[in-house]
Amino acid sequence: MSIVSKQQKTAGPDEVAKHPDFQLPWIERLLANPQKEWTVQVPRPYLGGTVTNAMFERTLGTPDGIRAHLSFNRPSQEPDAINHLEECWLLSCGSDVDGRAGRAHGGFNTLVLDQISGSISHHSHPQPEPPATATLTVDFKAPVSTPCVVLLRAWITELSGRKVWVKAVMENGDGKVVCASNGLFVFPRQEKI
Repeated sequence: MSIVSKQQKTAGPDEVAKHPDFQLPWIERLLANPQKEWTVQVPRPYLGGTVTNAMFERTLGTPDGIRAHLSFNRPSQEPDAINHLEECWLLSCGSDVDGRAGRAHGGFNTLVLDQISGSISHHSHPQPEPPATATLTVDFKAPVSTPCVVLLRAWITELSGRKVWVKAVMENGDGKVVCASNGLFVFPRQEKI
């Protein structure tokens, strides 16, 4: 769980849940679900290593970009979820994610769908290195008006060796899917010792 700023400050999930943008009835109902389990998204300062998530955690984690971020897992109701689990993110988005004034850029929508899909893929294997995106197809269904809070959900539909297939959606506060993705993520080959 994190709220990220340029100063790379972090807060616990209960503290982030009190963010003013998350004080909406639909979010309070969502967070009241006793089956959710908080997950921790820890910002890592950019050190030039192989895994930094600098784009998501540093570049976008600003007061006018991604203003607050909550992460949790819960049982999935999707019939094609092979492990019956989904990763969920609540993102409070400001105007710095806009393409057109008042509307989130399609590239931003794609980036966050890719990020959550890669995250659930990474959690599916006990490998230290995360998988790489092999393919990602995004369907844009409705504009995302900003500022806003969106819910992202991702679930695994297939596993085969180093390959993980993931579906993800971005929903608005009314539960309407505004964009959806199908992706294939591939883990690096393990070096033989």
